[in-house]
Amino acid sequence: MSTRQAILELLKKKRELSVSGLKQHLDITEMAVRKHLVKLEGEHLINSRTVRQPMGRPVIFYSLTGEGEKLFPNNYDKIAVEILRDIQESLGTDAIDQLFENREKRMRKKYVRRIYEEDTLKDKVLDLVDVQNESGYMAEYIESKDDNEFSFAQYNCPIIAIADRYDKPCHCELNLFKEVLGTEQVERVECIAKGGKSCKYLVKESKDKELV
Repeated sequence: MSTRQAILELLKKKRELSVSGLKQHLDITEMAVRKHLVKLEGEHLINSRTVRQPMGRPVIFYSLTGEGEKLFPNNYDKIAVEILRDIQESLGTDAIDQLFENREKRMRKKYVRRIYEEDTLKDKVLDLVDVQNESGYMAEYIESKDDNEFSFAQYNCPIIAIADRYDKPCHCELNLFKEVLGTEQVERVECIAKGGKSCKYLVKESKDKELV
C-alpha cells in the first residue's frame, strides 16, 4: 500500500487525525506526512480544521471530503434507492423485506464455505473479518482484554445509501453474523447508518455453550 493510500485509509477509519496522529501509524517523518497532506488537500480529497489548545500552538486536524469518501467501495447509489422506493410503492414493504432476506440467504452460502462450524469463535470472527474485507467493508479485528469476548469493526458500508433509508439490511446482516458465527450473542454497538464512525460488533459464546 502506498503512503497516500495509507493516509486515506487512516482518515476513513479514524475520521479525523492530526499530522502527529498520522505519523504514529506511518513509518515516515512529519515533513513527509505534511507533503502528502498538501497534495491530497489540493486534490480536494481531504479537509482541514484548526483547533485551539489551552496551551501551545493550535492543532490542525484532517478528514476526508465527500470526494475522498467516494474513493472507497460503494456498490449502491441513489438509483438503487429509487428503484427500491418504486418497488415499495408498487408491491409494499413486505416485498422489500423479501429482497433483503433473499440477499442474506445468498450471502450465507458464500460465508459458510469460508467459516467452519468446528473452529473456535475467535477463528470464526477472524475469518469473517477477512470475508468482509474482500467485500469492501474495511473490517478490522479489535483485540479485547476479555478472553470470552471478541470485537470487530467495519469502517465502510458499501450499501450505506440503502441502509440510510431501510433498517432491514442491517437486521439481515446481524442475523447472518449470528448464524455463521454460531452464536446468538452478537451485538451491534455502533452503526454507520445511525451516525456512528463504524459498524462495530461484540461477539460472545452462546449462553448454552457457556454452560457446557
